[in-house]
Amino acid sequence: MAKIKMDDFIRINYTLKVKETKQIIETSDEDLAKKENLYDEKNSYGPRLMIVGNEEMFLKRVNDAVIGKEAGDKFKVDIPPEETFGFKDTSKVKLLGRKELVAKNIFPEIGRQIQWGNQNGIIISVLGGRVRVDFNHPLVGQTIVYSVEIIERITTVKKKLEALVVFRMTGIDISTFAIKDEKDKITITMPEEIITKDLYIQFRKIRLASDINKIFPSRTEVIFIESCKFDAPASK
Repeated sequence: MAKIKMDDFIRINYTLKVKETKQIIETSDEDLAKKENLYDEKNSYGPRLMIVGNEEMFLKRVNDAVIGKEAGDKFKVDIPPEETFGFKDTSKVKLLGRKELVAKNIFPEIGRQIQWGNQNGIIISVLGGRVRVDFNHPLVGQTIVYSVEIIERITTVKKKLEALVVFRMTGIDISTFAIKDEKDKITITMPEEIITKDLYIQFRKIRLASDINKIFPSRTEVIFIESCKFDAPASK
């Protein structure tokens, strides 16, 4: 079986856990997400695309750990705080007045999470009219453990193109797209539903076209075909 190398397309399942507390914070496993009360119906679950070396998708340590592995392999990678949420910044621990909090319908109690301006924090002490709030990320200073399973290695251009479409247009049914590879250009016919319901479709198309040109430089043109069908008028 071929060893995985840089720029390979693979699909992986993964789970992220805080090393110190064993708390699961993210997973591609739908059943586990439901069990851990992490399930979000807006998310797509199941194996995720990984283009080895692409740090937009996964952190560098995970990319490095995949190289040399094979489909079916399982492994874990520890990500230290300096590569995730950093270390505690004491300047982000603020003293707020009880009255100003109550004025905004925030009643201070230790452990309560609050939003203050554009920051999220947790109340760590209440003493008289003074409330101390920690605006550091809740996972600051923690080591994150990636548990990874390599599901498959994607080798054909057709499957790679389909995987890129799914990556950039999360939640779509790839069977509703028609992708034509003509060696120098790619034509993608899109279903009416995504055209009319996805507010960010133009941005996604630009990112997808850029991906295709970068990964398949001989394809110098990406054409998107969009159409809307209407019922024929009733005959008189």
